[in-house]
Amino acid sequence: MIQEFIDKNFFRLFVFTLIFGVVFYDTIGFDYTDELCSLFVFLLFAKYVFSTPKWEINRLFLIVTAVFLLYLCYSFYIGSNVKKGIIVDFVVQYKPYLAFFCVYAMKPVIKPVYRKLICEICIVIGIYSAVVGVTYLIFPDIMGYTFKHPSRLATAAVVIGFSYLYCCDYSQKDKIIFILLMAVAICSGRSKAYGFFIICATMVWFMKPTFKWKLNLKNILAFLALTVVVLIFTYKKIDAYFIGGGGYVADNEEVKETIARAAFYVNSIDILKDYFPFGSGYASYGTFASGNYYSDIYVQYGMDGIYGLVKNDCPFVADTYYPALAQFGVVGVFLFFLFWGYLGVKSLKYYRVAHKEALMVMMIVIFFVIESIADATITSNRGVFVMMLLGLLFSDFRKTEVKQLS
Repeated sequence: MIQEFIDKNFFRLFVFTLIFGVVFYDTIGFDYTDELCSLFVFLLFAKYVFSTPKWEINRLFLIVTAVFLLYLCYSFYIGSNVKKGIIVDFVVQYKPYLAFFCVYAMKPVIKPVYRKLICEICIVIGIYSAVVGVTYLIFPDIMGYTFKHPSRLATAAVVIGFSYLYCCDYSQKDKIIFILLMAVAICSGRSKAYGFFIICATMVWFMKPTFKWKLNLKNILAFLALTVVVLIFTYKKIDAYFIGGGGYVADNEEVKETIARAAFYVNSIDILKDYFPFGSGYASYGTFASGNYYSDIYVQYGMDGIYGLVKNDCPFVADTYYPALAQFGVVGVFLFFLFWGYLGVKSLKYYRVAHKEALMVMMIVIFFVIESIADATITSNRGVFVMMLLGLLFSDFRKTEVKQLS
C-alpha cells in the first residue's frame, strides 16, 4: 500500500519537476521550485520511513550526511561567514545528495503506462526546445524570454534526453530519438555541450552489453580517439579556464566572465594551501551564499575588484563548481571525487544485467564532471532533478540484485 502511494506521487513529482523545475524554471521566474521539489521528495521519504518499519538504512547516506554536518560545525567554529550564510550554503550543498539518497531509499517504480507518457512529454518538450534553440541562432535575444541563458538550454536538453532514455524501451528508434533530443544542446553554442553530446551519442550507439572493459589496445585507441574529438570541440574553454585565463585583464563582456571564472581556479589553489586540510568553510568561496553574504576571502585574496565579483554585484560568483570545493579543503576534494568514482565503478557491476541503466549512470557522472568546470549545475534545479534520476537508477540496480538472489 505504501509503495503504491510512493510510486504514484513520485511520478507526479517527477513530471512536475521536469516541466516546471527544469524546462520552464526561468520562464516562470520562481527561484524556489527546486527547493520545493526537494522538500516534497523528503516528505515522501519521511512518509516511507514512518510507514515501513523495516526499511533499509543506507550506510553511505549516513556517512555523506555526517560529513556535511561535520563541515557545518567546522564552519561555525572558524566563522567562515555569518551564521545565516553558512546555513544557506549548507542547505544548497547538501540538497542534491539528499534528493539522491531519498529516492534511492524509497525505490519508486514508474509503471509502463507512465513511462510511455513521460516519453511523449519529453518528445513534445524536445520539439519546443529545438524551436527555441534554432530561433536563438537567428534571434539571440529570444533566449532571455525562455531559458534565460544558452547554458540553461543545454542542460535542459540533457535532462530531457536522460528522462526519455530512462523511460524508453531502448530500441534503435529510441536511441535515435535520444540522440536527437541531446542534439538540441548544440544550439546553445556551449563547447561543453558539444563534447558531452559526442560522448553520449558514442556510448549509446556503439557500447553494447557485450563490450569488454579491458585495458587493451583496441579500447585504448578508441578512448584516445574520443578524447581527441572532444578536446577539439572544447579546447577554447579549456584554454580560457586553465591555460590562458589566469590574468585579470578583459576587454569585452564574454572575456570578463571567463576571467572571473579563471580567477576562481587560480585562487582556489592558494585557499587549499592556506586552509589545509579542511578548507575555508561554507559560504566562503565560489558559491551563491559567499556572494550574497559577501565573504571576506574575496577581499583577502584581492578578488573584490574583478568584474562580476564586486560586493553587491557578483553575478559570476557561482559560475563554477570545482573552485568551490576549496571550501572543503583537500579532504573535501578527495571525498567529492571518491563519491563520484564509487558510483561510476559500482555501475560497471551491472553493465551486462542492467545495460541501459549502467550507461546512464556513467553519462550522469561524466555530465557532472564536465558541468562542474564552468557551472554549479550540481547544486541547481537541473542538478537536483538529475540526482533524483540517479537515485532511481541505483534503486533499479538494487532491485536487479534482489532478483538475482531470489
